[in-house]
Amino acid sequence: MERFTPVVDGVFLLKVPFTGVWTGVVLVLGDGAPILIDSGGGAETVDSTIVPALAELGLGLSDIGWVLATHIHGDHVGGIARMRALAPSIRVAVLRESDARMREPLAYSREIRARFPEHSAPPPPVLDGVEPDRLLDDGDMVGPLRTIHTPGHDTDAACFLDIRTGTLITGDSLQLNGTISQGCALLFDPARYLASLQRLLSLPVHNIVCGHPYLPLGEIAIGDDAARRFLATCIGCYEHDRGFVAGMTRAGVTDPLTVAQALVADVGGVEPAKMFLPMHTVAAYQYAAQREHV
Repeated sequence: MERFTPVVDGVFLLKVPFTGVWTGVVLVLGDGAPILIDSGGGAETVDSTIVPALAELGLGLSDIGWVLATHIHGDHVGGIARMRALAPSIRVAVLRESDARMREPLAYSREIRARFPEHSAPPPPVLDGVEPDRLLDDGDMVGPLRTIHTPGHDTDAACFLDIRTGTLITGDSLQLNGTISQGCALLFDPARYLASLQRLLSLPVHNIVCGHPYLPLGEIAIGDDAARRFLATCIGCYEHDRGFVAGMTRAGVTDPLTVAQALVADVGGVEPAKMFLPMHTVAAYQYAAQREHV
């Protein structure tokens, strides 16, 4: 049985099973009602993993005050509708940029796959949305958590900084070289990714908790030095990938699949059976480079 594991005082990580990799659900405990960040990929893992893990701590979904979303990708928000069905008192908060996607996450999942349909895995058969109770802007507080808009992985990616401990809960905002199932970092908005990383380096971040195990450093960094190293390594990975795609363009190689396969090999990743996510990264870097020269 998966359990909520303490990371620092008041912050716990649960590794919820998902195809090819686990997705992190973070529980934040303090003076107010407990807060969950993200929900795993579907109703079945709410029932089989999240509810039992909460029960082990003497909690039920009805005890949860807020569920926050780091971004609207199915593996992070697929369980929110089930949580609200089981506990109608739960309130849902998302970044303002996530509003439409949270209401119809399946439509966005299909949109992601539509660009490279022949290289995409099928969308989930069920991905129910909800109407958010609160739309968050950059800097907004939910209990002890400060909202930080960190576009890069996607346009609506956000982190939540626990101001008590300096623990940054990042979802997918910090990509390093991606997960074992991705092959490389996944960026839909690389033009703003570097600025997000530089901003995080300027904040009092003492610990980091990610939504997946990212290569090569994993999912957790504890202490100032480890946190800064994690962020600096993300910048290094970004600079490498940006330069690699630019170099392929200069060599006349621009086909997203060909470049993505070469990038995955260059970073030492495992090429996924469906290449749509690395292809999105490559296409986004190519688009950003074109914009720089307009």
